Amino acid sequence: MKYRHFVAFPLGFCLLSCAYFNTFYNAEQYFKKAEKIRLEKAGETIPVSAIDSYSKVIDKSRLVLEKYPDTRYRKDALLLIGKAHFYRQEYRLAEATFQQFADEFGETYPFERGYWQAMVKWKQGKSQAALEALATNLDESLSKDQKAEMHLSISEIQLELNEDKLALENLLKGAELTSDADQRGQIYYRISILAFDKKDYELALSANKNVIRYSVSKKRIEEANLQIVRIHRLLGNWDVVMSEIKSILVDDRFTRIHGNLELELVRLYQMQGKNDMAKNRLESIIKDYPRSGNSAEAYYMLGEIALNEDWDLDDAEKQFSQVTREYRKSQYTPTANLRVKQIKSYKDSQISIATLLETFVNTQTDSINNDSSAVNEVQTAELSPNYESLANHYYNMGELVAFHFNRPTEAIPYFMNIIDSLPTTGQYAKALFTAAYLAAQQDDTTMAITLRDKLLNKYPRSEFAEYMRARYGMDNLDGSSNQLFRQGELEWQSDPDGALEIFKQILHQDESSDVAARSAMFLAVMYDRHFSQADSAIYYYDWLQSHKPESEQALATINRYEELQQMISMINQVDTKDVPDNGAEIIAVPEDPVEVDNQEAVEDTTIEN
Repeated sequence: MKYRHFVAFPLGFCLLSCAYFNTFYNAEQYFKKAEKIRLEKAGETIPVSAIDSYSKVIDKSRLVLEKYPDTRYRKDALLLIGKAHFYRQEYRLAEATFQQFADEFGETYPFERGYWQAMVKWKQGKSQAALEALATNLDESLSKDQKAEMHLSISEIQLELNEDKLALENLLKGAELTSDADQRGQIYYRISILAFDKKDYELALSANKNVIRYSVSKKRIEEANLQIVRIHRLLGNWDVVMSEIKSILVDDRFTRIHGNLELELVRLYQMQGKNDMAKNRLESIIKDYPRSGNSAEAYYMLGEIALNEDWDLDDAEKQFSQVTREYRKSQYTPTANLRVKQIKSYKDSQISIATLLETFVNTQTDSINNDSSAVNEVQTAELSPNYESLANHYYNMGELVAFHFNRPTEAIPYFMNIIDSLPTTGQYAKALFTAAYLAAQQDDTTMAITLRDKLLNKYPRSEFAEYMRARYGMDNLDGSSNQLFRQGELEWQSDPDGALEIFKQILHQDESSDVAARSAMFLAVMYDRHFSQADSAIYYYDWLQSHKPESEQALATINRYEELQQMISMINQVDTKDVPDNGAEIIAVPEDPVEVDNQEAVEDTTIEN
């Protein structure tokens, strides 16, 4: 009987040990699984599958600690729980767990204690304190792997602080020190991205080769091969590019990036001036990789060729329109849609200008053929062309051609049409400024200075003139629009009425610039919210919509403008119903118009206090 008890005791102890060992072993396996997923997605949001695995790590490690508090795995279980909380972004729980670890094991394991407490500080927004703590720990007697861990974490914090150069140095040190091949592959991947962004192509090339050597991620290896091709193309190693592309295209292991490689081949053809070969290859990509990111990019590139090289807007619009239809999730979809919008805007202005000019010709013909009676004068006035609209369309076309279609020389004539033929329109000052700027960019000094001087002479206190004086190192002029705006903002606190007069002065002298839009919005909002003078508020809201309809100020206030219009319309309807019909004739006497200089000021119709 005593032998039976003797056998039962070690058997029970063995079963007990196996149970908690298996539980802890499972926790470790879940942690390794989560870490593999997290490292593959480094720099991105941690996937849900990894978050779930970290949760299981916590549950199983806690189970070990609760059932077997004196287990020899206690230290490791606490660390697993703390790390899992950390990667789940549960920083307070992580902090508490690492503090418990420090209390129990900190003296024996100073690296783990200092490292993880510093990491929690970082995630709690104490980046500088975390950097200092990690740097201090680097001075301790650490293993190579521990030092590698320190350098990697320091680099992560430095990247967050936009200290890319220092981060790159620490990543390189970490890559040299670590003995973990998976981690080394991950480090070189980060180095390759940083080096490429900094245009250090030699370092990026070396790093990508090491990604291929050490990484266990198939996706990372594919990306590294593709990046090597890109770098050789940028370095002008065209023979190497061609050789690399040919060898990878016949390798079935890299079928996922074959489309990307063909696009790289197109870019190589473009750099070599082989435009016909580039277009033919793009058309074949569309056929070979339909409804994909590659075919969408091919359509986008064909659109850019049609726009920039062929100046064929119809074909460009057709190609750009196809990008979204081909693959809605393409990174080129937003830009392609914007291109379509810009081309349509250009064409609309082109049609509108032709219509307006035809109206102008018809008006002149009618005025010659008809007599000069008062009735015919009214008819002729009704048929007269809208010069403001004409100027707006010329400016729109010039702006699109210069700054969106990248053809600045061809854009200048659009602005000159306004300068030469439409000097009384609201776009005149802006056209002078833009044409002078573009002429200077094209090294046409004579034209640039001529237009600059005309701008300074006609609109000396405008925002445009202030920019020109600063650009050419000329003395500032008192009373410029920007100076007045700053003065108005300061004066508002002590003298609101005086401030309003300052903002009105800006509209009188500089109605075409951005500072005028800001001034009009200030006037509208203050008359609306501060003085409760709806008529005056509507006047300046209306000024914004008519003079600066595309400005952010006009867009921000349009809802309030429409709301006020509806409210006043309802009040007027009620007032009309309440007026008794006593046969008396009511005659409205118009106010005298305000006299302004150069016909550039706005009429002040505000209600006086």
